Parts: sequence; C-alpha cells; structure tokens
Amino acid sequence: MSLAQFIIVGNWLMERNFVEKFSKFKKARYAHIIMSLYIIHLLGLLYTTDFNYALNDLRIKLPILIFPFLISTSNTLSRKKVNIILLTVGIFTFISTLISISIYMGITGKEILDTRQISPLISHIRLALLVCLSIGISVWFYFTPPEIKVIQKHLKSFKVALIIAVLWFLLFLFILESLTGIFIISSAIIIGSIATFIKSSLKKYRLVSALALLGIVVFSVFIEQVYIKPLIKKNKVDWASIPKVTANGRAYDSFDPQVKFTENGFYNNLYLCSFELEMAWDERARIKYDSLDSKSQILGYTLQRYLTSKGLTKDSVGVSKLTDNDIRLIEKGITNYKIPEMNPLQKRAYQVYCEYQSFKYGLNASGHSLVMRLHYWHAALLIIKDHWLTGVGTGDLEQSFQDKYNEIDSSLNLQYRHRAHNQYLTMAIAFGVFGFIYFIYWLFWPMLKRIKNIHPVYYIFLFIFLLSMLFEDTLETQAGLSFSIFFTCIFLLSEHKNRNTEKEEKNSN
Repeated sequence: MSLAQFIIVGNWLMERNFVEKFSKFKKARYAHIIMSLYIIHLLGLLYTTDFNYALNDLRIKLPILIFPFLISTSNTLSRKKVNIILLTVGIFTFISTLISISIYMGITGKEILDTRQISPLISHIRLALLVCLSIGISVWFYFTPPEIKVIQKHLKSFKVALIIAVLWFLLFLFILESLTGIFIISSAIIIGSIATFIKSSLKKYRLVSALALLGIVVFSVFIEQVYIKPLIKKNKVDWASIPKVTANGRAYDSFDPQVKFTENGFYNNLYLCSFELEMAWDERARIKYDSLDSKSQILGYTLQRYLTSKGLTKDSVGVSKLTDNDIRLIEKGITNYKIPEMNPLQKRAYQVYCEYQSFKYGLNASGHSLVMRLHYWHAALLIIKDHWLTGVGTGDLEQSFQDKYNEIDSSLNLQYRHRAHNQYLTMAIAFGVFGFIYFIYWLFWPMLKRIKNIHPVYYIFLFIFLLSMLFEDTLETQAGLSFSIFFTCIFLLSEHKNRNTEKEEKNSN
C-alpha cells in the first residue's frame, strides 16, 4: 500500500502544472473537509504525553492528507473512470479470495491453525470489507452496467459473471468466518429488502425483496436448529452418584455447580484431576502441560476441553484413551475433537457459543474475540467518563487503556489488553466530546452537500464503512485507513453525473 501511494505521488509530480494544481486545491472544499481530520490529530498533540505513539499514529494517518490533496489537484475522475476503478477493485478482490481459498484447501502447502491466516496479504477483517464492497459493486453493476464498449457488447455474459461473483463472495465470507462481514451483508440485505418492498411499485422487485427477507429468516432458523441447538443441549448427570476419586484412587478436583461450561454437552469441570492429567500428558506429548499450545493458549486447558468433548474423564485414564492424532490436535490448539470435521458455519457457531459461555460464567475471556470486545468497550467507556471534555490526546490512547485495565484489575491476559475495537469510542477517548461531534460531522457533511451529484456505490461504501467502525478501529491501521480514505476521495472528489443528467445537458447544447 505504501508503494502504491508513492507511485501516485510520483505520477502527480511527473504531471507538473503545479500552479494549476494548487489553484485547484484552493477551491477543493470537500478535500479540505477530508483533510481536516488530520488537523484534529495535530491539535491532540497539545495535551498528549506519549509523543512516540503520537508521531507513529500521525505517520499511519498521512493518507488523510495525501489522498485528498493528490486526487483533488489531478484531472477530475469521470463517472466512467470511477466505474473502471470499481471493476478493478472487484476483479482483484476476487483474485485475492482465490489465493486465500488455495491456502485454505492446502494447495500452497502452508499449514494454517486459524482461518484468519488464509489472508496472507492483508488482515482478514480488511479483506472481508473489500469482499462486502465488491458484492455491492457487483449488485449495482448488474442493474446499471457501466458504459464500457466491451461490457455492453457482452452484457449477458457480464451479468452472469456478476451473479457468480456475488455467490462466491457470499460463500467466501462464511469460509473466512468473518462475523463483521456477515453482519454487514446481512444488515444490507435486510435494510435494502425492506426499503425496496416499501418504495418499489414493481411487483417483481417487491417479490425479490420478500424472498430475500424470507431467506434471511430461514437461514437463521437453520443455523439455530442445526448448529446452535446441539451445542446448547447438556447431557444428564446423576449428581448424587458422581465418583469422588479416579480409577487410581486420587481425589477429583472440586466441581463448581455454578460454572456449567460444556463441550458437546459434557461438563468441562467434572471428573477433573489436575495432578493425574498433567502427569499422564507429560509422558506422551512434546509440549508440556503447563506450556502454551500452537495458538498461544494454555495447553492444560486445551487438553481439558478436548477430553471433555469426547466424554472422557480428565485424568490418566482419559489421557490413555487419546490417539496419537488427538495428541497432535491438542498441541495445535484444537479444543474439540469435532472441529477438524466442522464446516466454516459449524466452526463459527461453536466459537461464538463457547465465547458466550465464557462470558456467562465469568471465565477469562482472553483469546475470545467477541467477548473481549465487551471488555474493551467497558474500559473505553470508563476512560471517556474520566476524560469526556478533551480526551486523552493523540498519543495517550494506548497507555490510557493499559492504565485502566490495571485500575480495574482486568481478567484479560496482558497480550489481549487492546484498544476499543470501535472507532467511534476511540475518537471520543482521544479527542473528547467536541472531537467526537466533529468526527460525526466529518463523516456525513460532504455526503449531504453532494447528495445530488455522487456515485450511487458511495452509499454502499459508506454503509460498510460506518458498520465496520462499530467493531473495529478502522482508521487506526494503515490497511483500514487506506481503504476508507481512498474510496472516500474517489467518490467525493470525482464528477458523477447520472445518465438522465447527461442527456439533459446534451439536449440543452
């Protein structure tokens, strides 16, 4: 991404005409608005203490200055050129998903321990955002094909290709196990279908929107009945006749009846003898009981859950019944023997349910992405309460979180004590109530001013952008920031004229 930005800068310099370019920039008020977000970060230096963090943050956010300046001072992008850019994005996102699926299927020979590792060039979250945008681009071009000669000549084939692309992208989101991507697309389908059903006067569009809503309902019920319900079901236990000792006569650890965490319906803390478990495991495995598995989880706990999933006792007898393959899976961090055979939907449903159990029973949330966000948001709200007026400044964001985690004695392990994972909260923490209000203004004012002269795909992009910031610090990483600012500039600083407007101008001439 840095290289691509250097190429754009190089191209801008080679074009020369600097006087004309700067003259354009003076009139580019939308570019000024986009760039103003960087000014907010500069002002945040006035009351920050960690300048190393602040300067690195300013470096990451340089695209907020670079893209608006370069695009607003270059030749204005026409609707046709914007369409070509969007098609290019869709094509290369499609290629990127093919690279990912080749890794997922083992074609490349690269071993993956987590589905997130199948995206080698960009984080799986950013790839999911690109996939969501590509779905939106494909749907738009299906109903409004770009006026490009090659496409107009092969319009039927183009539309078939778009249908295939959309179906593939939807499938890929589930393979990627991206809850953010699935949430965004599901929200888009629900909102779009309801709006179409209410506003459209054409029966076929109303029928399609009704079928889409029905499909969401049927799919949700299917997930609940087929994947969630079996996880919730707990095996019956005769609590009165539970053995107190192992086959070797050692006492089982005490069982807390309030913590009923289960694996495949079996209780995780039942029939547990930590002493025997450690001794028997260390005799068979390469990675010791008190070490970390390949996923940086405490191996002893991974072993405990794996044995539970098979309905085995957590003692020497249970370990003796494990196969060599079981041993390897546990060392890799697999907590349930069914996981290797699960499809992506089953796997994600299982992970979400386990995270729900961890939250319900007050267990350590470390490593559980959904539940950890609740801890992040809780800490974020406490920081905002302490610094609601001005925020903590550009550089003290990270330190304020670490201080707050220590203050509240957070149960999260040190390596999982991250920032808010919510861009709205992050802006409020850094710049206070007035900075947050300006951020909301920054998001919506240019769109409202250009609402009659803006590319329709911009609304799809904005929808994805706004929802992504609920669950991610989208503007705090180079990939997320580049994605957001690049497309913001492409849409807001280009000249979009719909076909009716173009016809009216031709007729007037």
